[in-house]
Amino acid sequence: MSQCFLGIDGGGTKTVGRIGGPGMAPLELRAGASSLTQDIEGAIGNVIGLCRDLLAQSGLTAEKIQLVCGVAGAGNPSAAAKMSARLESLGFAQVTVTSDARTSLIGAGAGSPLVMAAIGTGSVVMRLASNGEIRQFGGWGLAVGDEGSGAAIGKSAVRAMLWELDIYGSPRTPLCQQIMAEVGQHRGPILAWLQSAGSREYGALAPLVFSHLPGCDLAREIVSNTTAEVERLIRAASAAEALPLALLGGLAEKLVPYLAPDLQERLIPPLGTALDGACILARSDCMVATAP
Repeated sequence: MSQCFLGIDGGGTKTVGRIGGPGMAPLELRAGASSLTQDIEGAIGNVIGLCRDLLAQSGLTAEKIQLVCGVAGAGNPSAAAKMSARLESLGFAQVTVTSDARTSLIGAGAGSPLVMAAIGTGSVVMRLASNGEIRQFGGWGLAVGDEGSGAAIGKSAVRAMLWELDIYGSPRTPLCQQIMAEVGQHRGPILAWLQSAGSREYGALAPLVFSHLPGCDLAREIVSNTTAEVERLIRAASAAEALPLALLGGLAEKLVPYLAPDLQERLIPPLGTALDGACILARSDCMVATAP
């Protein structure tokens, strides 16, 4: 086991790091966004700055520390390698850059076998099997994936609004009227919004859909279809063995009531966070085996 550890959880809005060692209480600090997909140079700069701050405030030296950085976008090998090289230049004993989905999986089960579904703006399902194998299902991004995510819900709501606009000349349902108020009142502004919108913009519309439950047929249909997509990912991940199931992310609690009964029976509360998962890996001498 490593004497000193540094775990980092980096995403599209913030980065959190925790450092610890013998005889000291762990220290946590925060920094700005560190998604390798959104801004690789900015992400690396924020993580480097956070590491330096943690080292300075803890009084620990880098050469005694194993570092695990679970960060959004690390599924891209070249981006992960670039961040890893920059972190290695700080002199850490060992550096592992892995995906935040992987650290979420380890954290949610405290390192035990588990199926983890992370449902937020995006979506991904991960499995840590009894034999130690880790597999990912989904997580391909908004263009062709992110099934069951907040962004997918927003996209479905915008699509429904456009259908009502085409058929009736204006939105008829209160939900679609609210969606139009957000994206534009006429074809020109709507097209401009559609051209620039990404996961964040679509995901920001998801709360509107849930606010119209349970009385709105359209909202119920969108949420029902979303739940079916989440279930499909979970069942694909569960094909080998029916492991405990943990749901993470901003939409997790909202979707639980709509899950099939057999999946609800497998639910356990997450035992930890992605940051906890990064720290578990950083304390282990088996980090390389768990890296992507």
